Amino acid sequence: MKIKMIVHPHAYELQQAHLDQAHITNQPLVEKPFWYENTETGQTYYDLQGCVGWPTEVSEKDEGRPGYVAIVGIVKSKKQENPENAVFQLLAEMESKDVPTLMNKMIALRADYGFGLHPNLFETWFGDPERCVTMLAIKNERLTASGDDRQAILITPPDDFYEPTRFDEYVRSMRSCIMPDNPRFYMGHNKILKNRLRKFLRDDPAVTAVGGLVHSLLRRCAWLDQTSENAFVIEEGI
Repeated sequence: MKIKMIVHPHAYELQQAHLDQAHITNQPLVEKPFWYENTETGQTYYDLQGCVGWPTEVSEKDEGRPGYVAIVGIVKSKKQENPENAVFQLLAEMESKDVPTLMNKMIALRADYGFGLHPNLFETWFGDPERCVTMLAIKNERLTASGDDRQAILITPPDDFYEPTRFDEYVRSMRSCIMPDNPRFYMGHNKILKNRLRKFLRDDPAVTAVGGLVHSLLRRCAWLDQTSENAFVIEEGI
């Protein structure tokens, strides 16, 4: 496992202090009293998110484009004064034209990046919940055979997924984060998404998957707590 969870030694006291300060300053969001650290690089994250783009349909003239899965970290940096403006880092990516293989890659990636450290970590993946339903159901039946439903792979649609202009919106959101004057999404040494962006075929699984994830992150700011909720969850025993 490449990720460890860091919990502040006085988590509840810190959270209450954050909430009190937020109420005084009329801020709707506050930092959570726990975060994640990459044990290989030392990089820290407010949260980690996964996304999937299923392989495109096969036709007589086209064998289809590979499906794609990726892990994106919301970076917690001392240099970033406002956590709402946290940058996004593409940490890992894989591709396959075979759906069962793609699902196995999802399982391998989430295991590498901290699955099980917190109940909400990789609880769902951003993607199309209406594709590959039967194969996903079969895989989940096997994953939950021990009675632990948390092992299932759950897919949730990104924001605006059912809009006819979703691909355009996802591309705009992604491009807004890689512009030289506003760099907020970093791909590092990962090459799959970079190559797909160069080819830029409409509805490409990789571009749609990461674009939808980035689009949703920009709209939700889900790595922070809502002050109105006044609650957070930490794994039992920590």
